[in-house]
Amino acid sequence: SVMNPQERRSLGAHYTSEVNIMKVIKPLFLDELYKEFENAKGNSKKLEKLHEKIAKLKFLDPACGCGNFLIIAYRELRLLELEIVKEQIKGSFQRVAFLDFLLKVDVDQFYGIEIDEFSAQIAQVALWLMDHQMNMKASVEFGEYFVRLPLKKKGNIEHANALRVNWHTLIRSSELDYILGNPPFIGSGMMTSEQKEDMKLVTKEINRIGQVDFVGCWFIKAANYIQDTSIKVGLVSTNSIIQGDQAIRLWQHLFTDKQIKIFFAHQTF
Repeated sequence: SVMNPQERRSLGAHYTSEVNIMKVIKPLFLDELYKEFENAKGNSKKLEKLHEKIAKLKFLDPACGCGNFLIIAYRELRLLELEIVKEQIKGSFQRVAFLDFLLKVDVDQFYGIEIDEFSAQIAQVALWLMDHQMNMKASVEFGEYFVRLPLKKKGNIEHANALRVNWHTLIRSSELDYILGNPPFIGSGMMTSEQKEDMKLVTKEINRIGQVDFVGCWFIKAANYIQDTSIKVGLVSTNSIIQGDQAIRLWQHLFTDKQIKIFFAHQTF
């Protein structure tokens, strides 16, 4: 996608590096899964249980752009699955066959919402490309050519305004495990009239919202969405949402009204 700097600013367009994506997904879910894997080694029942678990996990990026967060999260889940399968067949001298039965993690576990139609289409294709790369890696690992053709499953990418659409229409909160992503950073003085209307809609339940950054809307929407669930959320945000009056208005609402707790955070990067 090519656009001039002014167009990028108006969209709040940005790119999240893989290093910074890993700073989110490791404490959000990956570190915990690898601990479970270490504890399951040598126990076939525990390994199978963990394998079934990761094949059912569902992820949502409600500002997915071209899909960077989704494809890295998918890659890491597939890499863990490879380690699980290798451990399951350890000591077996039989040639591995029927990889389509052994490999259960797939792109349809991933959901995204993106306001730009072209970016949404790229995210859809990017998940398939990552799936192909991981299938080729599995082919090399196990000596059995594996490809998912014809394509029967796809990522669930919705072209929509995440602040206007009901996230439950894409996936019910009772079915989701994790929310992750890097929503747009736009200061209150830089928003378009449409973005200001979006913000009014999202923040209408908060008295005296003040100068909350546009990215704060995703925290509010996520807090509402995850009520009465065990969903964990990892969002990259501008550091201004923990400073000044904005911090008081936003986090008082999240902590007091929504009973949200912070379980990991990074200094600004």
